[in-house]
Amino acid sequence: MKKVYVGMGAVIEKENKYLIVKRSPDRDFAPNIWEVVTGRLDEDEHPVIGIVREIREETGLEAKVLMTLNTGFFYRGGKEFPMVFITYYCKYLSGKVKLDWEHTEFKWITLEEALEMKDLLHFHTEFENIKKLKEFVPKDFELEVRTEIM
Repeated sequence: MKKVYVGMGAVIEKENKYLIVKRSPDRDFAPNIWEVVTGRLDEDEHPVIGIVREIREETGLEAKVLMTLNTGFFYRGGKEFPMVFITYYCKYLSGKVKLDWEHTEFKWITLEEALEMKDLLHFHTEFENIKKLKEFVPKDFELEVRTEIM
């Protein structure tokens, strides 16, 4: 059986702005591209716990998962690396951005700016979903998120 990897992304909101980070030129996949915080799930790790860990490792921020925004599948760098991808809508809780080696820059941008950025094209669905949610969902709305492994 072929191994399938699980990748995760975090669209982190703070005061109606969203964190994006620029991938290091040393990265083996998509160097120098702007993205949301991303990472891979560790073995025996729940995805919600994994993305909170990735946020902390890559940015030094504390954040809370509000809900899943999107799921998908792609080949990361070729057919030998199939990946399921889960993107979460997250709320900033605390901290100042302190990037690790994986990224060289960061910005807090508006929804409109995110939807105009070509580098973020593969995350436009997530930003469109947030835009739609903001029209219909109360500001204090949060879903319950299960974190135990079944």
